[in-house]
Amino acid sequence: MSDKHSEDIVYNVASKELILPADNADNDKELQRAFRKLDATLLVVLILCSVLNSMDRANLGLSKVAGLENDTGMSGGDFNVVVSAMYPTYLLFMLPSNLVLRKVGARFWLSLITIIWGIINMSMAFAKNKTDFIICRLFLGAAESGASPGATMLITLWYPRNMVTSRISIFFSSFAIGAVIGGPIASGIIKITNPRFKSWEWIFFIEGLTTASYGLVMFFLLSDYPEKSWMLNSKGESIA
Repeated sequence: MSDKHSEDIVYNVASKELILPADNADNDKELQRAFRKLDATLLVVLILCSVLNSMDRANLGLSKVAGLENDTGMSGGDFNVVVSAMYPTYLLFMLPSNLVLRKVGARFWLSLITIIWGIINMSMAFAKNKTDFIICRLFLGAAESGASPGATMLITLWYPRNMVTSRISIFFSSFAIGAVIGGPIASGIIKITNPRFKSWEWIFFIEGLTTASYGLVMFFLLSDYPEKSWMLNSKGESIA
């Protein structure tokens, strides 16, 4: 492809619309190639983050099956209180998290909060009673409150208006994937017989470590804007 084609397709940031010259017969192919690359990189990275988010939310219930309730002395409605403890801070910190996200950028903020909530999940492996779990869940809600808005922001910055809805739908549907695979993964973790942790503690530790590690990976894979991206060449940046 000649160099002149690198300036053929222009993205209007203000209107989120592609401006395509009429005399370029390869426009459709270039667009399809660029957006397939975005789907295979940016969208997949965000989907995996969503899957881990879903798994980390579900691991408390799966840990109950592995004996968490008995080992921590919970009874009656204690477990239900622990489960719901994250939602007040989730709602309370959603707006502040979005404001910080706009200031520091989605790449940095998404990576940071993913690392933080992974560490919090790891910390729950060391919780000994209901109070410990409530404290962890309160911090977990605050950390996770910016995840979905941050991912949505990145999608709207990278895709043109006519593609945003389908990509956001795919992103949010990935929560179901985490719910589907979380159970079998937890069942496998429960079989670990290392005496250092109880089986339910291994669930929190391994899944939390996985999430925190993935947060580091996200920092190097994501970019706030197409012009700063490693995913696209100069021609692809003008398309995206």
